[in-house]
Amino acid sequence: MSLTKVLENWSDYDNKKKKGEDANFFSCTESWEVDYLVNKIKKVFPSQTTDAIVRAIQACCSSISAPRPRRVFVECVLRRLGLLI
Repeated sequence: MSLTKVLENWSDYDNKKKKGEDANFFSCTESWEVDYLVNKIKKVFPSQTTDAIVRAIQACCSSISAPRPRRVFVECVLRRLGLLI
């Protein structure tokens, strides 16, 4: 359920991706993408701190090599935050 909520409606993200890039993959090197994911997670889980979310994103960036499928990456971040079992 929580994974589904975070993955809902990424159309603004998809539209912002550079031409030729696959919007279904998360880029750890683009700060706007990291900020986007932080904000998506905070909307669903407002009790999570920005610092904790950023640390979880950084950990998943290190553990999942590029290209990082969006669903797999978001699932990794939520697991690191203890929000998925």
